[in-house]
Amino acid sequence: MKRRSFLKGSAVAGVTTLCSAGAVKAAEGGMPKLKAPEQPAQLNLCLQWHKIPGGEMKEKLDFLEINGFKAVEIPSHNNWPVENCDALIEAMKGRDLFIATACGPSDFSYAEAEKREAEVQKFLPSLEALGKMKSVGLIICPARRKLSEPGHLSGKELREDFVTNIGKRLAEHAHKHGTAIVLEPLRRNETPFLRQVADGASIARDIGPGCATMGDFWHMQLEETSFMGAFISGGDLLAHVHIAGLKERIIPGVHAEADNYVDGFKGLKLIGYRGAVSFEGGWPKDPANPKKSVPQEEQIRLIKNMVKILNQQWAMA
Repeated sequence: MKRRSFLKGSAVAGVTTLCSAGAVKAAEGGMPKLKAPEQPAQLNLCLQWHKIPGGEMKEKLDFLEINGFKAVEIPSHNNWPVENCDALIEAMKGRDLFIATACGPSDFSYAEAEKREAEVQKFLPSLEALGKMKSVGLIICPARRKLSEPGHLSGKELREDFVTNIGKRLAEHAHKHGTAIVLEPLRRNETPFLRQVADGASIARDIGPGCATMGDFWHMQLEETSFMGAFISGGDLLAHVHIAGLKERIIPGVHAEADNYVDGFKGLKLIGYRGAVSFEGGWPKDPANPKKSVPQEEQIRLIKNMVKILNQQWAMA
């Protein structure tokens, strides 16, 4: 049984302990009362760069606009933000699109301080470029290792170092340049800590300006009791959302009976979320030939189907 099923039909029980102080206040009878968002929530669908059909930058951005997307998520590895900063700024001019986040591998769990510092220095130029692009921020996963792996800090040691040193310095640099680091909670088999949106929000509050958190439906379905409660717990610190199929980590809509995001969208609406909801996942496999690539025509069909389904579920929320 999935942990979310314990609170099926009611996120309120979890909200009393999960919500950030800025999101709720006590009401009569002790039940939480949500503050009305300053602006209504908005569904800003987003694709990661390598999932956008097309070759040239202009062609990719044209596809997003024509097909109802409002944001783009760019890579963070191989110095991509720095090398493509000026070209992307120019290509974005006059478009009804924004640059959501940059996403790529990160790991600050090394026991050797020199290796952790090298990881920090690697991201500083990208944060400067993201600020120049007016991006929401850089997705950071503090650790992608298991506790038992040698040569790495324990979860407790890593959390302390991240909050007081590494994460704080990255956030301060990001804030200085007008962007942020965005903490991504993962599944328990992927990281020694930071597995819930509420925890990401708590760390972001401890670190201060320049730090936010995000939610990922794929990770959340294992770690959270309620999609709605999880997003409410992020409150105004929730800066980004990843979405994928809930039966398989592939594009939503392939397993329509399983891909129900209405509960989560209700949470996003309750906090007035206006960030991106970005597809992060793969394509369905051909059982007869699992290694065969999905043709671009089929990818486009699947993308359009996803847009239709997500818009329908947003309206239902």
